[in-house]
Amino acid sequence: ESVVVDWHAPCAAGGRAAVFVPGLGSHRRGEKATYFAQRFAAEGWGFLAVDLRGHGEADGSLRDLTMTRMLADLRAALAWLAQQGAGARPVLIGSSMGGAVIAWQHLEHPRESGPLVMIAPSLQFPGRLAWQLGPAALEDWKRTGLRRFESEWIDLEIGFGLMEDALNYDPQKLLLGLQAPTLILHGMKDSAVDWRTSLGFVEDCRFPQLDLLLLKDGDHRLTEHKAYLFDSLWAWLGRQGAR
Repeated sequence: ESVVVDWHAPCAAGGRAAVFVPGLGSHRRGEKATYFAQRFAAEGWGFLAVDLRGHGEADGSLRDLTMTRMLADLRAALAWLAQQGAGARPVLIGSSMGGAVIAWQHLEHPRESGPLVMIAPSLQFPGRLAWQLGPAALEDWKRTGLRRFESEWIDLEIGFGLMEDALNYDPQKLLLGLQAPTLILHGMKDSAVDWRTSLGFVEDCRFPQLDLLLLKDGDHRLTEHKAYLFDSLWAWLGRQGAR
């Protein structure tokens, strides 16, 4: 099985690059990823957008979704990117579930990426599903092996292997181990991931270089604010000396 990427090379050999990891059920050609590709290209940067297995045009099924597999997919994409000659460590951008993926990627391989940008990150994924569902629903998921998840944006089935694998990814480890400059952008009308979880993460994380930008009228996807998202992350990267 393999991942699928869209790669927009930087203007100059050895130029900087950003990597975009979409959320659950999304894909590499979503509205934010497409817009960011254009804006990074205008700045001369490279941009890599990833379809993890089970998403978009990549192989595999969401029924086999686990954090371990997603991290393996992201590492494969980063290894491929390194072969393209992009300079320095890439900036990782993750949306929703993708925010958790890039956070764990940094924690496990801190020298392979630069600053992190998280958009409405689900930093307690996948473990948060357990307390959201409750014991009875969780036991039913375990018994049947599959559970259907529906929202205004997704309708998909996920295997219980996600929860078995989740035991390896305690969110507390992120609070204690994150060591990358990080920008979190979150809408306060997010019905999927409460913005207060991002606020709590910034408050409780030991690492001091964390910034949180809240958009009062922003929903979970924040696509209507995509220009503001890019302008904000671009200015933030400048303050980090990362562009």
